Order: sequence, then C-alpha cells, then structure tokens
Amino acid sequence: MKEHAGQPTRSALLLLLIVLVALGSCQRGLLEKRQPMAAGAKTVAVDRLWVQPDDGIEPFLDQISMATESLDVVVYLLTNQIVIDALISANDRGVEVRVMVEEEPFGGSAGNGDAVRSLEAAGIETKYGVRTFRYTHAKTVIIDEERAVVMTANLTKSAFTGSREYLALVTSPREVGEIQAIFNADWERRAYEPRVSSLVVSDVNSRQKLLELLATARASLEIEAEVMADKEIRRALTDAQKRGVRVRVVMSPPEPEETTYGGLVELSSAGVGVRLVTSPYIHAKSILVDRELAYVGSINFTATSMDQNRELGLITTTPAVIRQLEAAFDEDWAAGRPFRREP
Repeated sequence: MKEHAGQPTRSALLLLLIVLVALGSCQRGLLEKRQPMAAGAKTVAVDRLWVQPDDGIEPFLDQISMATESLDVVVYLLTNQIVIDALISANDRGVEVRVMVEEEPFGGSAGNGDAVRSLEAAGIETKYGVRTFRYTHAKTVIIDEERAVVMTANLTKSAFTGSREYLALVTSPREVGEIQAIFNADWERRAYEPRVSSLVVSDVNSRQKLLELLATARASLEIEAEVMADKEIRRALTDAQKRGVRVRVVMSPPEPEETTYGGLVELSSAGVGVRLVTSPYIHAKSILVDRELAYVGSINFTATSMDQNRELGLITTTPAVIRQLEAAFDEDWAAGRPFRREP
C-alpha cells in the first residue's frame, strides 16, 4: 500500500518518537543534576507553625503546660520572665525540667545569668552549652519526649512582641527522637552521632544541606534572615539569580560597617531583590524554595553558625506551613524598602 502524499512514513514517525523520548530523558537528567535534593530529600512533617509576633506567646506556653513528665529546653537567650515562670510551674507540678543555655552570648549584656539563678533556686537543673561549640545557638523545647518545638526565636520578650520568628511543632517519633538524642548528647557532654538525616544540624550538616536546598530552586528563592555574612551562601544566591531564579531577601537594616551590609551590596549588584524592614525586626532564618519547600531553624547564614555552633533546623514540604511562610514573607516584602548602598 502506498503512503498518501504529505503524510509521514512509518520510519519517520518512529524516528520522531525516538527523538522525543531522548529529549525527555535528557531533560530529566538535567533537572536531576540541577536539583540534587529533589528526588531523595528527607523532609520533616510539621504539625503547626506559629508566626511571631502575630501569634503571641500563648501557643508556646500551652505547649509547656502540656508537659506531664519532662521538659528539655535548649536556647541561646532565656530572659522572658513569663517563660521562666512557666518552667518553674512545670517543675512544681512534678515535671522533670532541664534547661541548657549559652554561657556567653554575643554582645554581653545580662545574658542568661538571672534565668539560671532563678531556675536553680526553684530546683531546676541547668547547664551551660558545650564549650567546644562557639555558641550554643539552638532554640528547641522537647515535651515528654513526644513533641518538639523547633524555633528561630530566643525566649525573650521581644521574640513574641516585636520580631519576625517561626516556631515549628514536630511530633514525628523519628525526628523527635533525634532531637532528644542531640539534647542528651550535649547535656551529657558526649559526641552526637547522627541517626537520621532529616534534620539540619550544626556543626554536622547544615552548610551542606542549606547549599543543596538553594541549588534546588527552579523559579524562586525567598529568604528572611538576620545576617547574610557567609560568602558561599551569597554565591549560591547569586548563582541562582544568574540561572533565572527570582531571588528575594528580606532583612532588617544592617549598619554600613557590618559584614552583612557588604553582603547585601554584593547580592543587590547581582540582581537579587533586597528589602529592609524595620518592624517587625527580622530575626527569622527561613528559606522558601519555589513555594514548595522550606527551611526554618536557628541557623544564621554565617560561617560560625553553620560550622562552629550547635544549631538546629528543619526542611519541610507541609502545605499549611508553606502557605504561612508565603504570607509572612509577602507581608514583610511589601512593608520593606529597597536596599540602597550608602553614598
């Protein structure tokens, strides 16, 4: 049978099919190379996210009040008297409370001394962080070894009244067990040996995980940060901008002499959108990737934070959490003013 004029032959159709399959395979291969975390990334299910200062201190106090057996707290700064009183109240009702804080917070001031004295006077065991770390900067509360609140926030008054912060509630036994293991290792002054890879932990894996996360972006990166001092993180952001990702950063205004200021000059010069917000103070550390994947935690974008501190964060795809982070970022972006280099 003859082919009709103008119609493709069977061999031509077969060749076209082979080409399409090859192109699809090539495209998938390129996508996998560009997104090292996408296929096998381990993420954490987040049960609730509280956004500060919008949600206030009550949801956090509710978590403390739920404790019936144990409360383990690790935080960089503990100065909020309401929180201190809540911990003492838990201890008074028979909960075993352990509190670990940084001994020498950056900048001095009153530090954690008053809190430590108040807690110890109430019979609560306290310890300063492990001295081999530059800072114990993690911000986590573990309740009855069944629930954990992973925070960007210190336990200060301003964290709940004037700062942009995120508090993530996790109840997955796998992750809560790992968070407990980290606390126990530091409390007992022994090395922490990771058992699961779903958490972002300094000084263990945070640099690698955060850089991998930034490399997955296809369309957008939206970041809230207190500092932007690490060269490798800045390079990853500028690389993303160059490959067509829309990169936007929200921060509070740094002083011109700060390393962060120079970092913002670098990012802005590369086309990254940068806006500065005065209220609320941006203390959060968060990354939104394509509005599908997010990091929140205590880790700042500094070499010290990623490589020398004890820090804790998580990566999640929980849709409700993504929506909350989107809304907060959009609100802060709209309220910010574009970064302009000082003359």
